[in-house]
Amino acid sequence: MAQDPRGHEPNPLIGGFAHDGPIVVKIGGGSDPEPVLDEVAELALAGRPTVLVHGGGAVADLLSEQLGVERRVIRSPDGTHSRRTDAAMLDVITLALLGRVKPRLISGLRARGARSVGLSGADGALLTATRKPALRSVQDGRTVLIRDDRSGRIERVDPAPVRAVLDRGHVPVVSPPASDAAGNLLNVDADEAAARLATALDASALVLLTDVGGVLADLGDPATRIARVGPHHLEGDVVRGRMRHKVRAGLRASRTVRQVAIGAAHLHRPIHQALSGAGSRLCDEGERPEDG
Repeated sequence: MAQDPRGHEPNPLIGGFAHDGPIVVKIGGGSDPEPVLDEVAELALAGRPTVLVHGGGAVADLLSEQLGVERRVIRSPDGTHSRRTDAAMLDVITLALLGRVKPRLISGLRARGARSVGLSGADGALLTATRKPALRSVQDGRTVLIRDDRSGRIERVDPAPVRAVLDRGHVPVVSPPASDAAGNLLNVDADEAAARLATALDASALVLLTDVGGVLADLGDPATRIARVGPHHLEGDVVRGRMRHKVRAGLRASRTVRQVAIGAAHLHRPIHQALSGAGSRLCDEGERPEDG
């Protein structure tokens, strides 16, 4: 087991898995990537196949302001919200993810001695999506239909491009956008992309890293972290905002992926900590195979 160059104990995630599928890690665009890059590089250099999926909402927001593109929000009737992605905003998101966020992650991994390859969901038909024909949004107390949105629902995953990178011993760094069957770019949810990719790769673990230490019953109180999250937590308003997207995606993945967790990106060895109980473990009861 490789020794951490900073003198810490060897990472328990290196080896020791009964199931040796890759670890899929998703980091949000607003989280500090440095601790995540430290651990991803450590795992990769030790020969542990690892896939890094990223979003970039905060960077896209900044870029939209710089380019003068208005940021608008779709507020779904169930209380979740998402970025309204018209043609101009899709350009902003693509530029932000592929031109700003991904190069920083790839450079950071290289600086740590780990080689990586950047991929979008549109590369090699990795993620094929269908455009959502109309979205419901609550505006001023009324529900209206949004028909110009360029977001999509992932319908098919071809993990071959990711496997090709893993086979070379490199880290795939994956992000939206996806494309439809005709090659049109579509924005897709990065948490959902990570979850679908983890399932397609027969991953040993999926870790969704964010700026909080898991699913919190009270967003202002870290002590209210829910250690084990199931489908019933989506009832009512226990899980709110963007966290609902993460929980839904993670629960679906947990039907086949043995370990699924949400945790804090800023911790030392955040992947290990999320899987070891510092985050929230997700399990869709009755669907997921028993741990081996």
